[in-house]
Amino acid sequence: MSITGDGSYFEDFTVGDTLIHQRGRTITEADNHIFTSLVMNTAELHFNQDLIDKNPDAYVGGKLLVYGGVVLAFTVGLASEDTSENAIAEVEMDNGKHTNPVFHGDTIYAESTVLEKRDSDRADAGLVKFKLVGKKPDGTVVVEIERTVLIKRKAHYLRP
Repeated sequence: MSITGDGSYFEDFTVGDTLIHQRGRTITEADNHIFTSLVMNTAELHFNQDLIDKNPDAYVGGKLLVYGGVVLAFTVGLASEDTSENAIAEVEMDNGKHTNPVFHGDTIYAESTVLEKRDSDRADAGLVKFKLVGKKPDGTVVVEIERTVLIKRKAHYLRP
């Protein structure tokens, strides 16, 4: 028995399909501070409220800004159940951009559009390229990135 679903193998993805991922994630102040500290990001607009309070017009919205790495990581995580449960590897992330700010307390959702499918150099897996988009509940796009995932083929992993 497997904990991985039967619907996220290489053969299950169709170019042009968009998957609306069901879970959302509210980003907390703790999420931002912990992640920012773990990666040793020293940009104070992510953790120094006093700096922002002294010159609010110099910073987006006059508030602490969630580090883009947090936004991207959570967006990829929200998509993972549907796009990479049967992944062997994350192969590439390209053409990424942060399009709007995210603040503590903002909730993000994700959707993935299948851009391309192709064979890999492995018989047991193929490559699927997705456009991953993170959005706020009102539809405001906050992050976009193309990601290519090496995904298992059913014939090699689902045996009767």
